[in-house]
Amino acid sequence: MCPVRTWDGNTPWLITRYEDVLAALGDPRLSLDSSLPGFPHTSPASAARQSRPLPFPFLPEAEYRAQRAMLVPEFAPRRMEALRPRIQQTVDEVLDAMLAGPRPADLISAFALPVSMRVICDLLGVSREDADRLHVLSRTIGSRASSREVAEKALDELDTYFRRLVEENLREPTDTLVGRVVAEHVQPGRLSVPDATAMFHALFYAGHGPSGYMVGMGVLALLLHPDQLDRFRALETPDALSAAVQELLRYVTVSHMGRQRAATEDVTIGGQLIRAGEGVLAQPDSANRDETVFPEPDRLDVHREPYRNFAFGHGIHLCTGRTLAIVELEVTFHTLFRRIPNLRLAAPLEQIRFKKDENLIGAHELPVTW
Repeated sequence: MCPVRTWDGNTPWLITRYEDVLAALGDPRLSLDSSLPGFPHTSPASAARQSRPLPFPFLPEAEYRAQRAMLVPEFAPRRMEALRPRIQQTVDEVLDAMLAGPRPADLISAFALPVSMRVICDLLGVSREDADRLHVLSRTIGSRASSREVAEKALDELDTYFRRLVEENLREPTDTLVGRVVAEHVQPGRLSVPDATAMFHALFYAGHGPSGYMVGMGVLALLLHPDQLDRFRALETPDALSAAVQELLRYVTVSHMGRQRAATEDVTIGGQLIRAGEGVLAQPDSANRDETVFPEPDRLDVHREPYRNFAFGHGIHLCTGRTLAIVELEVTFHTLFRRIPNLRLAAPLEQIRFKKDENLIGAHELPVTW
């Protein structure tokens, strides 16, 4: 562990080892309440959010738990598994369009992002026609290069959009996640319109970017390891496919920004005293490559015995939509390589440009052909 300096001069502790990250994310004395002193904002956009109602993960614990409980039934494993046929249809439709288009194709814009955006839009009840604009705005607030003014403008537009969605569902509830939460919690007054707006904005943001970029980076990892791709194609059981997806999530952790926390009282992690009021960045990608936990951690192995990784976090802030993401990734990877067995890169690795200033790591474009 060591202190690091962030963009605004703050000096949080950087935690990189698996056991230390596990301890930090599971310790209630390290809070995700972004209003606390010492909370390590990772960009001007992160700080800009403080001037408006916060998404539920960044609220004090009691409020966070109350709002998360409203969503837990919506993301129950059985409900998410029931979406598998619908997700399969979405993947097939997007893949049909890519196959009918020009070659080479950009896997990101032609396949990975359209699939992830359609899945979350259908779940929330967001118009597909609005998805591209919402994605651009999400990238703006997820970029560490965005100024506070630019981030504020993007946040205003996103908040306006999702507030309107809430108000539409107040007038006429739809059979969507937004419609059900509005009817069950906003209408009776248990959840305010501003809090609901922030909640659905956060679900859209987290529900399409990570899975979309994970598809791109996961496909790239397999194409760069032909032996592992052959093994992936040969997987025969749902459990084997699930384990392989977990390995891809470990190997390519697209949510590579440190998990932000602030100490509410003195706590010792990994032998290091962290004082109340100090910030912490717990690094998931580093922990997922810890050689004391994962033998040969820099080797992709789709047959690796599954072991808990930090792609979806840990503790009370474990990703609410992780089951949906896993189902989506299983369907997407399996379908892509089944339907295009000769998929290959259409450009050398050296020419692929990667995002380096965003909260999510990914490729700007991923040219592929078949």
